[in-house]
Amino acid sequence: MKPLIGVPTDPFSRGYANVALENMARESLVYYWLLARLTEKICSSIRAAGGLPVVLSATNDEEEMETILSKIDGFVFAGGNDISPSFYGETDKGSISPNLERDRFEFALLGKAVKNEKPVLGICRGCQMINVALGGTLCQHIPDIRPEWILHRRPDVTEGYVHTVEMLKHELFPMQNGGIMKVNSMHHQAVDKPAEGLEIIAATTDGLTEGVSMSGYRYLVGVQWHPECLAASDPVQADLFSSLVKASR
Repeated sequence: MKPLIGVPTDPFSRGYANVALENMARESLVYYWLLARLTEKICSSIRAAGGLPVVLSATNDEEEMETILSKIDGFVFAGGNDISPSFYGETDKGSISPNLERDRFEFALLGKAVKNEKPVLGICRGCQMINVALGGTLCQHIPDIRPEWILHRRPDVTEGYVHTVEMLKHELFPMQNGGIMKVNSMHHQAVDKPAEGLEIIAATTDGLTEGVSMSGYRYLVGVQWHPECLAASDPVQADLFSSLVKASR
């Protein structure tokens, strides 16, 4: 039987359910169109890896979350809005449009998933959520630390490569030849202080964390890039989804 892989995301906020298209701001339309595309690419990557994707929308219903935990075999926490800095004990220092409803849902769901040792892959925001949920912090706007890091925010290059990362734990990327990997990049935030129990598995040569994992856990990996956009043509990126599905069986 194919494992069920839950994908907590927000490709179209319920806050816009009764808003006509012509009344939406262009910025919102562009954001939700990108998120819808990324969600579909995650689902396609899960299917190609042998899993069955289940898109999960935010809820604060405890019984519903427990049902999700009992039915879902593994999770992919997807990209999207910045996480509210209140979840890691900071004030706003450059975070953009936090979605508190989604934050509360994913924070609680990820905590329950880890407690039950469900396999987890975090992508971009999902990587950051793993770190925050386990007690780590984020850089709220990485160009404030190093101006050249503005290059990491390239949502216009979804299926191409933007920069390279150094693999620090090769066993998690068994199909990668050598220690350097080309990746895409769509973020302006990143892991700052890693949570206790997490280790950095990928980083840029100038010191930006690009991946984390938890040793001793069945499978818990977060990557800052978007492997779902590369997986159809890049077997190294596809293998991230295969590893998650395999661990979820």
